[in-house]
Amino acid sequence: MLESRKIAVVALVLAMAGAGGCSKPDGDAASPRPRLNDTGITWGADYPRGVNRDCSATIDATLLPDGEKIAGDILSQQDCSHGPDTTADDADGAAGFAFRKIGRKGEPLPADARAWQCVLDKNTGLAWEVKQPTDGVYGNRGKHDADDVFTWYNPDKSANGGAIGEWNSRYDQCTGYIEGKPPTYCNTGEFVSRINRRGLCGFSDWRLPTLEELASLVHFGRSAPAIDTAYFPNTKSGFYWSHSPDAKLQGRAWAVNFQFGYSAPMPRDNGRHVRLVRNWEPREPEAK
Repeated sequence: MLESRKIAVVALVLAMAGAGGCSKPDGDAASPRPRLNDTGITWGADYPRGVNRDCSATIDATLLPDGEKIAGDILSQQDCSHGPDTTADDADGAAGFAFRKIGRKGEPLPADARAWQCVLDKNTGLAWEVKQPTDGVYGNRGKHDADDVFTWYNPDKSANGGAIGEWNSRYDQCTGYIEGKPPTYCNTGEFVSRINRRGLCGFSDWRLPTLEELASLVHFGRSAPAIDTAYFPNTKSGFYWSHSPDAKLQGRAWAVNFQFGYSAPMPRDNGRHVRLVRNWEPREPEAK
């Protein structure tokens, strides 16, 4: 019984870590072959219950069920004992994450920069959109307003899982919405098009991330939001859309919840947040 519990815990940790990798690319959105991000978990758990502030673990014999006896090492296979988050400092990201702030023209910025528009994940090779401050009002902080939400919409039959999604022609839930003008509508497809027409950090090939790519940002050692807020401020503790359709239910697509970091298929007509991604170029411009 005890051994099966240990195996289940190890399997869960490995599954969580695996969610942090980048998937095989969809269509022509060629993703790099990255390293995995670690989970960010730096704390250990006691047996049969109890969570510690550091990477330690003990067995409390007084709490064991009658007749159960256990002794020995319960720490070495816990997540906090393995991976980059055990040794890395926080100079470029917490708990083994490795980020770089990117400026308006695509230039790398120092870690203490006070304004930046994108973030490069040096582990995965992906660059991410950064959102502007939230105040509970749709659309008053520009195109990257953290409050804005979008329905899931993709007219590409080869990538939408058999359903186009929700056009969302009625609801003013994002920056620039104008009734009767489809390019302004608050859906993921039009949002991607708007950002690429304008360009972000000097690039015009931004896209919706796959589920695996989006999950790579999750910091499981934190919650509400479960992300490194030193690099991704203004992140909402809610669902963010991925590009990945649900394989079983055509009316749903996968999203990642950044309150706790879990993933779930959501109805495509739901208004959810969006964080765009692009594959970073091999070259990195020199900082000025």
